[in-house]
Amino acid sequence: MNESSRPISSSWRQGWRAAAYRIASRVKVHVAGKPHLRRHAGRALKGLGAGVAYATLVEPRWIETTHIEIDVRGLPEELDGYRIVQLTDVHFNMVSGRRFLERIVEKSNALDADLCVLTGDFVTHDASKLSECLGILSELRAADGLIATRGNHDYETPLERMRGLCEENGIQLLENEHAAILANRHRNSNGNGFPHHHARVQTPLVVGGVGDMWEGIADVSAAFEGAPRGPRILLSHNPQVAEVVPAGMEVVLQLSGHTHGGQIRPFNRPLRILSDGTEKYISGLVKGPHVPVYISRGVGTSALYFRWNCRPEIVLATLHVPR
Repeated sequence: MNESSRPISSSWRQGWRAAAYRIASRVKVHVAGKPHLRRHAGRALKGLGAGVAYATLVEPRWIETTHIEIDVRGLPEELDGYRIVQLTDVHFNMVSGRRFLERIVEKSNALDADLCVLTGDFVTHDASKLSECLGILSELRAADGLIATRGNHDYETPLERMRGLCEENGIQLLENEHAAILANRHRNSNGNGFPHHHARVQTPLVVGGVGDMWEGIADVSAAFEGAPRGPRILLSHNPQVAEVVPAGMEVVLQLSGHTHGGQIRPFNRPLRILSDGTEKYISGLVKGPHVPVYISRGVGTSALYFRWNCRPEIVLATLHVPR
């Protein structure tokens, strides 16, 4: 077969192959002749690797304690300086496991709380881990006890089963109901607590807890039905419950979680896709229509096992008589 009789397709493939070799050679020569490009590429890859390592190994375990001071209308003098520790979104898993949660408990106990509240999502998808998680949290210490509500991930465990597990571990679970707390301690001007004289008439602190908006029913009116007069604290896993708190309910503070503060905050801005799509109720102290809301970043992670510019958070809320 002579040259002119070769198939056209064979010549076409050979031509493209030769052109590809020429381009590849030029790229190699270009990069080899530009050592600064190699340095920049190497630095970029090292920076990316360091960022991933930080977001997975460092920040999820770098616990921050946030102190907030809340002026409460109608707060009796004997409750001035009342301290509430809030923990939320534990998501007991490979990241927030036993040793991590024990550190959370130790740090929380060091805050000398009058009350400790747990606002849901104790586990992620494995309900079998709930008992172990609650067992660790039972080591929390607060003068007036531990109170909890359920988050959307906790609904894989039936209510009465979870209520029983909570009671076994010294935790009172509220589902559209309330507890009236008579403080066991009085705070002095230095913030130190000492026992009350129980003969003294006291105004109770009313704590209401609602179900989750996604998986249950969040009924604020039912939560406070029949509640005595006194300052009211609302526990709700989902912060958007603030939008349906009725006017005149006299709730002075809502404590919530759910959003993880966005969990990943590039340029100090949360990703809405990771914070329930909300723009308003993401993290920190937010003013709702009828109640201020503190949205904790939580202590654990779910789905994505890393945090960026959004450290896990223990909240200490101190109540004050307005001056």
